[in-house]
Amino acid sequence: MRVLVGMLLIMVSLNPIQAQSDSTYTDLKLAIKAGDSVKVLILKKQGLTEIPKEVFEFRNLEILELRKNEITFIPDEISKLTQLKELDLSRNTMDSISPELGALSELTLLNLSHNKFNRIPKSIGLLKKLQYLNLDYTNIDKVPIEIQGCKNLTFFNVRHSYMEEQEARKIRRLLPEDCVKLFPLTCKCNS
Repeated sequence: MRVLVGMLLIMVSLNPIQAQSDSTYTDLKLAIKAGDSVKVLILKKQGLTEIPKEVFEFRNLEILELRKNEITFIPDEISKLTQLKELDLSRNTMDSISPELGALSELTLLNLSHNKFNRIPKSIGLLKKLQYLNLDYTNIDKVPIEIQGCKNLTFFNVRHSYMEEQEARKIRRLLPEDCVKLFPLTCKCNS
């Protein structure tokens, strides 16, 4: 039942990304012309190897979808996106994440699944509004104890990762009671 609720949360959370409106852009050149009116930017499957520097100039950006590219890291400039609520960098080749990610105080959804990194920064705990965190199919084996700062987390996924049972048990205790927690199948801590 909890997994079903988590999946419903995912679908509801991702619906705004798929919505089209005057403030939604799928072309970076058109978005640059629109400037501060850009609220949603979807640049999936564009062969990007880094987050374009122009993205960090969209002061009112709320949703950024960059999945299915070849992006290798989250740069420090991510901290400029102070209005960002949803960030999807899934299915890239990221091996590092800037601690400046913690400056995104409005973030509610963070999807970093299907990447190569093995650590997330301690600043993850600064994301007080974060509700959804997907780290599935990553090389992660440890999560900083600062994760306990994410008091609004309702979905946490490290199912296909390198996390060992002892670490998973420790993290499980740090997460909110009502949070859907998906740990590696080899871990006896999923029940």
